[in-house]
Amino acid sequence: MTDEKIIAVDKVANKLRFYDPDWRERSVLDGPEPCVHELALSPDRRTAYVPLYGDGIYGANRTPNHKVLVVDTVREAIVDVVDLGPALRAPHGMAATHDGKLWVTCDIPNTLVCLDLATRTVEAAYDNPGKGGHIVEVLADESKLYVSAKEGPLGVFDLRERRFTVAVPMARSGVTAGNGAGSEGVAPTPDGTRLIVIDNDETALRVVDVATSREVSRAPLLPAVFSNPRRSRSAKLGFSPDGRWLVATSYATGLVWIIDAADLAAQRVVAVAKGPMGLLFEADGRSVVVASHDSGLFTRIDLAAAKPVAAFDGGSGVEVMAWCRGE
Repeated sequence: MTDEKIIAVDKVANKLRFYDPDWRERSVLDGPEPCVHELALSPDRRTAYVPLYGDGIYGANRTPNHKVLVVDTVREAIVDVVDLGPALRAPHGMAATHDGKLWVTCDIPNTLVCLDLATRTVEAAYDNPGKGGHIVEVLADESKLYVSAKEGPLGVFDLRERRFTVAVPMARSGVTAGNGAGSEGVAPTPDGTRLIVIDNDETALRVVDVATSREVSRAPLLPAVFSNPRRSRSAKLGFSPDGRWLVATSYATGLVWIIDAADLAAQRVVAVAKGPMGLLFEADGRSVVVASHDSGLFTRIDLAAAKPVAAFDGGSGVEVMAWCRGE
């Protein structure tokens, strides 16, 4: 990965940070308006798209924004600000596809937006089946797109038919709003046959069959940790590049799970600094770096040993990071 570097979205400081592979900071860009949150990369990883969500968080976003930053990752520069329009407020989760589209979920109007990247205009908008659509994930073959909702079912969107086809239940029985009604992180398995989703009830791993869009099994993350149902239960997922490990972070608990991807019950737990969110597998394939959003800290974890081996400055509070092109 000698031609690559890292882009990190520092939500707390409203900044974009670029790092060398050894985590030396290269440059910092100020968000022009409140406030940078999530991240998507073009297929060639030369362009990053970062939503301007507003001045708050889900459920407490007093002044929601409605714009998306376009970032040249080679030049490390913001090159455009795309206005989705005031009706499409609080853009958050995103995914870019090879056909030149950017798919953005806006959680206040419960809308999935298709942005044409050639013209940088809104091409279409679709009603999400669940309230608070927050995270977007697309299959590698770009046949389906998934929207996890804070307070509703997982939306399954057929990219060829351009419509939501299924809503996969995520709520605990009797819960229709708030935590326990929806899900957080989403990650397709490396072979593309299953989707792993973390619910925001018990922070359990839900396994969804991609072909049928039905939940086929469930694995609780252990130990179970009580958390305030009125506070964020944000959780993120990622498979290691070799497909051996699934890593889960839980913001509310301060825990990271290193999971055998072939056996979701085979879990090892690592405690990190307060508020873990984003994760990035390092170039050597042997370690993962976790961003503790509330602590401004990056923690390196050895995957085989499931132990923290280093910690270093992580800005003011990074939500997400990714590898991007360096030249």
